[in-house]
Amino acid sequence: MQRAIDRAYLIERYGNAWKHARLKANQYRETDFIALYPREGGIVLDAVRNGAGQLIDRIASSIRPVFESATQHGLEQHASIVEQLSERRLYVNQMRENTITFEQVKVNPPLEWASAYSNRSVVKEIDQIVSQVAPARHEGSVVDITLHGDHSHLPFTFTPEIARRFHKIASQRELGPPMIITAQIRSLDRGNKHTPPSAKLLNRATSREVSLQLANIQELEQIRPYHDGNDVRLFVSPVVEALGFDLNGGDLVFLAVV
Repeated sequence: MQRAIDRAYLIERYGNAWKHARLKANQYRETDFIALYPREGGIVLDAVRNGAGQLIDRIASSIRPVFESATQHGLEQHASIVEQLSERRLYVNQMRENTITFEQVKVNPPLEWASAYSNRSVVKEIDQIVSQVAPARHEGSVVDITLHGDHSHLPFTFTPEIARRFHKIASQRELGPPMIITAQIRSLDRGNKHTPPSAKLLNRATSREVSLQLANIQELEQIRPYHDGNDVRLFVSPVVEALGFDLNGGDLVFLAVV
């Protein structure tokens, strides 16, 4: 819960919570809550600082869309990552240099990316709480979360089924539209039997280092000649998580060398 509070603080303070963002030392006192002994059948966290109500409201607004989707009986079915990867490779084979560039996407990104990515950083922490009742052996149990901020909010009641749906949405990953990125390959990682190969790129559009996911060793060998300190142009797809993507630090999936 404290991590959810911290992420909410970053969103309130900066407008978004980007990947790997952390509070500064002097900001921790602004997110201190006091956990008293359990009472009224639950654990109560008392917000004792000015502005704490805004943080609680932010947590509620982040949870609400995912919770409401989880309470619906029909969840939208998405193609597998493998199918999406095949579709996007076919697209860049046809479009080639006419594929949109990362710079163009950065100027005019999908409206929901930033807010959804920030909200996800709160939602994934709440998911850790409600997942306690997700296993089938806990049927009949519930997690109730009631938030009192500057505004009143309806309680969130998670049954095992809703908790499982909530987790599925919170952990949903899909590939965004293909784009061309200009980058310098900083390092290569062959992976192992548990993790696939990957690379670290310096994205020239943001001057930030990001991870490039590779499907196999053959793809690693495709980009190895460009690990020479010079820039290379690559076809990539962003890894969209819970409908959000961090343009400054989000992971990318390799499609081909331009």
